Amino acid sequence: MRHLTLAITTLLLLCSCDKVNTEITAQKKVLITFEDTSFAGGDAESNNTVTTGWWEQYIDSPQYGGDLLYGGNGYAWYDNSTTLTSYLPDYWGDKTFFGGGIAISDYVENPAEPTYEQQLTIGSTPVSGKNFAVCYVATNLCPPFLEFKYGTGTISSLYVIPTVYTNAIVQNGNAFSAPMAQNGYIRIQATGIDKDGNTTSTAEMYLYDGRNFNSWRKWDLSSLGVVKRVEFRMYEGTTEDGVRVDSTAEYPNFPSYFALDNILVLL
Repeated sequence: MRHLTLAITTLLLLCSCDKVNTEITAQKKVLITFEDTSFAGGDAESNNTVTTGWWEQYIDSPQYGGDLLYGGNGYAWYDNSTTLTSYLPDYWGDKTFFGGGIAISDYVENPAEPTYEQQLTIGSTPVSGKNFAVCYVATNLCPPFLEFKYGTGTISSLYVIPTVYTNAIVQNGNAFSAPMAQNGYIRIQATGIDKDGNTTSTAEMYLYDGRNFNSWRKWDLSSLGVVKRVEFRMYEGTTEDGVRVDSTAEYPNFPSYFALDNILVLL
């Protein structure tokens, strides 16, 4: 009887430990689509909870020179479901978008000759709904970022695409930049920063590899792990004898914009 009681007690302890471990490792999946309405049951692909909010308030008009991004008040947006936020890195100290940042947008069109005044415009339908975000890397010395205002989390993945202005200069050039060489590339890099300010890892995506304009592509950032923030940098260069050679490490030569959408967050 004593042995039977011991066996039952041991079994109960094992079951209890299994339950605790499951609760500790369980993660909530949240998909940020930048839309003002939610989708019942989450997205069809992975059944994630989809965030809701008042994203329209973060969209500037006009997209270049508007009060939100250029009024000097320090543009910022915030997602209540995940506490994910982004505010201007303020490289120039003027609290404007001139120093880069991540801005919410709903500008979708294909102008014949895009200029910097269409800096928040993409030429393809957003991944979800009508809103998305545009990341502007004014300088790699002070990069734009996504940050958890409270605590930490994992930014598992997101989708990226070039903007129409970036694509126009890559293809045709302008007074400041020659067209991208056929063996050219633009690489975007994401760097994870933990709560103590240490780098967790980096992940890369080629926005261009050659001069081909790409549609939305999924970027897996799960290797960055649990982070406080993720910083974005942009590098361009050419491939010479099979070796990629960056042209600059501080200030991108081409218009350094790319759009992002459907950010999958694990909490």
